[in-house]
Parts: sequence; structure tokens; C-alpha cells
Amino acid sequence: MAAQVLKRGEVVVWLPPRSDGERAFGTEANLLASTPAGAGRTPQPRDDATPGASRDGLRCAPASLEALASTRQVRLVFDPRDVTLIPAEVPLLGGARLAQALPNIVEDALLQDPATCAFVAGPLLEDGRRMVAVIDRAWLEFTVGAFERRGIRVRSATPAQLALPWSPGTWSLGCMHGGLALRSGEHTGLGWTAGTDPDFRVEAIVALIETAAGDGPRPQGIVAYLEDDSWGEPLQRATDRLEIDLQMGGLPAPESTALDLLGGRVGAGRRMMATFDPRAWRLPVALAAGCVAVSLIGLNLHWAQMAREKRDIRDAMEQTFRDTFPGAQVVVDPVLQMTRQVAVLRARSGQTGPEDFVPLLAKFSQAIGAQANDALAGVEFREGRLRVRFQPQLVDGQAAREQLRQACARAGLRLQFDNEREPMATVGLQT
Repeated sequence: MAAQVLKRGEVVVWLPPRSDGERAFGTEANLLASTPAGAGRTPQPRDDATPGASRDGLRCAPASLEALASTRQVRLVFDPRDVTLIPAEVPLLGGARLAQALPNIVEDALLQDPATCAFVAGPLLEDGRRMVAVIDRAWLEFTVGAFERRGIRVRSATPAQLALPWSPGTWSLGCMHGGLALRSGEHTGLGWTAGTDPDFRVEAIVALIETAAGDGPRPQGIVAYLEDDSWGEPLQRATDRLEIDLQMGGLPAPESTALDLLGGRVGAGRRMMATFDPRAWRLPVALAAGCVAVSLIGLNLHWAQMAREKRDIRDAMEQTFRDTFPGAQVVVDPVLQMTRQVAVLRARSGQTGPEDFVPLLAKFSQAIGAQANDALAGVEFREGRLRVRFQPQLVDGQAAREQLRQACARAGLRLQFDNEREPMATVGLQT
């Protein structure tokens, strides 16, 4: 396979593992960005190559997501520890049916819930099986969406195992982000954690090579592509122990591969992680929270002011009542008690009030006019109101009842029927 030619303004980004944290993804310089200095060819490794730089000038340097804001398009290389390559027997399906079948086919080989994973079926292997790439869907959507939200086109997303150059008899080993990416075949590879301690890196490299070889033969040689020169000494010690030839060079442009992780993305309507950027919403959310806080403070201050005014008015009413009736010992409802005391004084003086039976009946008779003699079948007086039973023929119909209501309203009375069928009504003063 040939390396992909990098276009003008295109950058290869070697992504950190998800274990480094999603928040650090956009704020720290933990991305490895490779920029072309020439035609973007695959770097030819050599013993005296400078780690981090390829023979044709392709250089790789740490960068943050914000530092790539002017980039027009990128090719993403996912950390091998985040992508699992599983050879599986896949039936001859295509399209949506294949997408539905893949989670069930590789479920037994996963430790994670298949419902949270994205699956991409690769090409056929020599034994008739197909290589299936599996990656956490949320991480895939979050990462790709982080670039797309900044107007950067993502042209491809490749597992680091398959992004390295490969030729028969020679294995490729990528060393970046404290981990290892091994390409042991045209469509096979592994990811391994190596850490930062040189001795631990030596043991990790040896363990990775022996695990990949299994019971089979070891490779004739290893071509290592390094993030920086800190990997050189551990690599040399590990290959000397394994008695394998070693060549070293900088990180290359990714190889063309049939396994593009972008094929595992879901529809646009379900890409919640890709469309939501918490950092872009920090200011609006802060402003909204500030507005809510100010509104709540204002409402509480207004409530406190109204409560104080209510208390002042009640105190003034109570003081007025006590000044008018100094003999009152307990004041519970000054308005009601004042009304009752005025009614008692009026009764003692031989005067009637507007809510007494005779004045109220006189107003009602005046309101209904000359038909008052034959209109009523009965009248009761209770608690300052009249309970009136009309002759059924007088209040037969909505228009007749409405006419009576309007006549009472002009007289300062309020007429309310019990229901639309019964001729019973309540008459009282308007409030």
C-alpha cells in the first residue's frame, strides 16, 4: 500500500488515547500534528533518521486543537489502544443489514457494551474472514465533531496500527503518546501501553512483539516510527534482546487503508456528541445562570417588600380599629371585626345597613320593576344575601336571565343563578 498524499493545507493528527481525558483534548498540546514539507510521501526509515522528522521533511510536533484553527482539512489517526481489530466470519451482507449484524457477530470478543461501539467492516482476509474495527462511538463522535465544529474537514480516520507502512517480512512499530502501535500484517495490528519509564518501555516492546508473534516466527526486522528521541534507547535494547534488526524514523503520513473509521459514524440526527461543544456554551450558560440568579434575587426582594407593606397596612388597620373600639381585647381580622362593630352600632341606633333584609329587598324589587309582584315564588335572607326562587316562566331562557342580571347590575346588585335549569338565584351587593 502507498501512503496517502497530503494536500496543501492538510495535516495528519495523531490523536492521544481516550484515557488522557476528553477535556485535555482541546486545551493542552497533546495532539501530534504532521505537516508536509514536500509531496507528502511515506518516509523512508533509516538508522540515522532524526526522530520526529521524516526523510522528505514531514515533521511532527505537539499541538493543541486551538493551534489548528487555521487548518482546512485533517487526516485523523486514532490511538491503537482505542481501536480493536477483530477478525470475524461475516456473512455476505451489505448496507444497513451488515451494520445491524456486526455488533452481534463480534459481541463475544468485546468487554464493552456493543450498543456503545461503532463498527467498520474491512476487507476479506486470506482465511475468508473479515477484519472488523471497533471503537467507542462517543469518543469517535466527540473527536471528529471537535474538528468539524471548527470548520475543519476530516478526510479520514485511520487506526494507528494500519496507518504505519508495511512490507512482507518486516513489522512496523509506532511509538507515540506513551503507547505502541504494531502493524504485523496487511490488515492486522495491536496496541500496547508503554508508559514513560525507559525500562518499562523495553519490557512493553518485548511483550508486544512476543504476543503478536505467538507460536509463529518473529519478523526479520522492525521499522520503528518515533514521536521523539526518548524512544530510541528502549527500542535498541528491546530489539537487541529479541535479536531483530531495527530501523528508526519519524512518524509517517498514514497509509491508504480500506478501514476508515468514519464509516462507523451514525446519522446526523443522532450525533449528539458531535453537535454539542460545552466550551462554546459556557458564556451563554453563564449569562443565563446570571439572569436567573438576578431574577430570583429580584423576586425575593420584591416579595420581602410586599410582605413588609402588607404587615404595615395590617398594623395600621389594627391600630385604627383599636383607636375606634378601645374595648376590644383581641384583634384577629380588623376588617371583619370593624364591619361587625359598625353593624352593631347601626342596629343599636335603629338604622339599617345596605346588606340588611329590607334595603336589599327594596333594591331588588326596584331592579326587576313592575313584574316583581308575580315574579317571585319565595325569598329567604341569610348572611346579608337573598335566596330567591323565581316563577319558572319568568326565567325560562338565557335571554330572560341575562336581562335580569343586567337590571340587577344597574341597581348595584349581583344576581347569580344556581344553574341553567333551576329558577333559584342568590342576590347580594356588588363587591
